[in-house]
Amino acid sequence: MERTGAALPQRKVFREEIRNAIRDAIFAGELRPGDKIIETFWARELGVSQGPVREAIRDLEALGLVETVPFKGSRVRTLTEKDVRDNYSVRICLESKSIRDVIGQLSDGELRKLTEQLREILGEMDECAVQGDLRHFTERDADFHRAIIDATGNRVLLRLWEQCNMRNWFSVSALTDAESLKQLQRGHQRLLEEIAARDIRSAAATIEEHLTGLMDGFIRGAQL
Repeated sequence: MERTGAALPQRKVFREEIRNAIRDAIFAGELRPGDKIIETFWARELGVSQGPVREAIRDLEALGLVETVPFKGSRVRTLTEKDVRDNYSVRICLESKSIRDVIGQLSDGELRKLTEQLREILGEMDECAVQGDLRHFTERDADFHRAIIDATGNRVLLRLWEQCNMRNWFSVSALTDAESLKQLQRGHQRLLEEIAARDIRSAAATIEEHLTGLMDGFIRGAQL
């Protein structure tokens, strides 16, 4: 496999950085479902030994992005329709709880600070939507949802959400155009307004509708 770009700087490379480098290659489509993850390649690419690469691959396996087949090594996992539905059903529960918690528990000042942060992220999402920039749009999208969960102060909730948020963007990236990104951005805007108004019922319904729509769209688009 050929990859452009320089290896990480000459310093100690941590397991998390190795994991993120391989994960980014998956999300960018450089590694496709079924592709082998070759430890020697990544060790050479990142200037490390195979040991930490092997540990990073185990992390990605725990996150559901990678699978290891006996006597055949590790490869990018191909998600089934059940995988996607299971993932999103849990994510809906986690995000609904986070929204209920921030609306019900944050002070007025804390909620105002959160909504200001979300508005800034929405501005960046809007720019990405206009440009049809899927990769950066999805990064800002993740920042939007993570900000809400961060505001709860619940580290367990955040860890579980990060596992569920390992989405199979690369399999549907070619199917997402500028107009569909703008539509997604408008859904986030509505959610922000409902959080700012402390409207728990509407915000919970919006996040469920949003995530269910994404799930159904990914299943149709990827033809799982």
